[in-house]
Amino acid sequence: MFFLKIFVFATFFAVLAAGCASSPAPGNGIVHAPPQSDESTMARRAEELAKTLASCETRGLAFRPEMLAERHFTSPADFLALVRRFGFNRLYVYLDSPESLELPQLDALLVEAGKEGMPVEAVLPEGRYVIGRRGNFILRSFVSSGTTLEEMLEHLRKFETESEPFRFSGVTVLAEPHTFTSANIHRPKALVYAWSSDTFGPGLDNDRIMRITLDKLAAFGGKLGGIPYTVGIPDFYEELVAEGKLSAGSVRDFGGIASKVLIRNAGNKPTETVEAVRNELKAAKNGTLLVSITLAEHTSVTSGSLRRRNWADFIRSLDYAIGQWKTFPAFDGVVLGPFPRIETLYQEK
Repeated sequence: MFFLKIFVFATFFAVLAAGCASSPAPGNGIVHAPPQSDESTMARRAEELAKTLASCETRGLAFRPEMLAERHFTSPADFLALVRRFGFNRLYVYLDSPESLELPQLDALLVEAGKEGMPVEAVLPEGRYVIGRRGNFILRSFVSSGTTLEEMLEHLRKFETESEPFRFSGVTVLAEPHTFTSANIHRPKALVYAWSSDTFGPGLDNDRIMRITLDKLAAFGGKLGGIPYTVGIPDFYEELVAEGKLSAGSVRDFGGIASKVLIRNAGNKPTETVEAVRNELKAAKNGTLLVSITLAEHTSVTSGSLRRRNWADFIRSLDYAIGQWKTFPAFDGVVLGPFPRIETLYQEK
């Protein structure tokens, strides 16, 4: 079961954020069907979602700027008004690379969010900031390229104005040591260890990679200079630690280096979604745990994301999960995404 979840989370970012650094510009190559439901139906649905989220302190909406519909960038004020009607109070913008920051539409959205007091979190997947693929196979064997986390932080610092020295309200790094397998071309060349189903146990490769990750993310947090810091982790690390397969990597370990921990939930059904993070909710410090839910693109998806038949089914599943999670003192809120899938459900008849 754990190995299946490891495979799921190896592609989790692609599911939630959809796409890669070479994705099309906003609105290009993406089909957005016009609203099919009437205005009163959509207004009722927005109220239902806002009511469902109301008990959460953090109500986050996740999206990639490259995949946001062009009309939302054309009128960022209307987009933010829709976000607020849905009940969200924080945006989580997934940034694959520095090129994501170069979208002029993103700058306009951040300006509008700043005016309206909507916090925007920069989300950096660890695996995208280790080594990039360039050149021929000989060059790739000897020369590391790409952007490191520290270099991306410098890009974020330069993405500023005189009135806003740092344009983002916080930084989230998605820890992904389980993706550093021997077959991963993005695995750092200097990393002598490789994650494998055959190397579980204290002191073995997986354990060493996890400890290296903890050290690296702790050092990165120290460079933020007081900027709120969150670390995102899959929902299976806790169990691997509890079983003795890893000597580090629990929610408490990650909570020791960041103010909040985001658990990336891979539950497919409501009951699975609830149970997937129960151990983390029991172990985490009060008010420090966020749960990320990826909405499935199709109802036939069987792993890695939450299935739904329609809007009503989505609301029932979300209401059930939040109702269970909020009984734990550690629970602080949810991050839902990707936004285009939520919007499609909201609009369809």
